[in-house]
Amino acid sequence: MPEPELIDHAGLDSAVYLRIYLMGLKIFVPITFLAWAILVPVNYTNNALEAVKMVANVTASDIDKLSISNIPLKSQRFWTHIVMAYAFTFWTCYVLLREYEKVASMRLQFLSSERRRPDQFTVLVRNVPPDPDESVSELVEHFFLVNHPDHYLTQQVVCNANKLASLVKYQEKNEELA
Repeated sequence: MPEPELIDHAGLDSAVYLRIYLMGLKIFVPITFLAWAILVPVNYTNNALEAVKMVANVTASDIDKLSISNIPLKSQRFWTHIVMAYAFTFWTCYVLLREYEKVASMRLQFLSSERRRPDQFTVLVRNVPPDPDESVSELVEHFFLVNHPDHYLTQQVVCNANKLASLVKYQEKNEELA
C-alpha cells in the first residue's frame, strides 16, 4: 500500500510507525553485512585466544574467535574496529537525519492538506484544583475563554472511572449471590 493511501486509511501515526520499523532495517541490515564482511574475518584470522589459553586458565568457545577478544593487545587490527565504529555511527546518524526530515515533511504536508480539526491542537490539562462553586468542566472552560478567547474551541473532561468500575462489579456480584 502506498504511503499516501496508508495515511488516508489509517492515519499519519500508522505511517510513521511503519517508517520506524523500516528505519531499523535501513540501519541494521547494512551494519550487519559490513560487520560480517569486515570485522568477523579480521577477528577470526587471529589466534590470541589460543595463545591465552596456553598461558592462563581461560575458557573460550568457538564463537569467541569471531569477537574482538581474539585480537591481541596493541594490534593494528584494532583500527579496523575503530573505523567501523565510526562508520556505523555516521551511517546511523545519516539514516536518522533523513528519516526525521521525511517524517517532518509528511507531518507538515498532512497538516496543511486537511482542514483544521480540534484534535490537531489538543492540550491535556491535569490536576485542576477543585472549586466548591464550579465543576471542573466549568473551571477549565472559564480559564481558556478568559486567557485564550480567540483560540478556544471546546473541552472534554475525562475522569478516572476505575473505582466506579470496581464498585459496579462488586454490586453485580452481590446481586448474583442474592
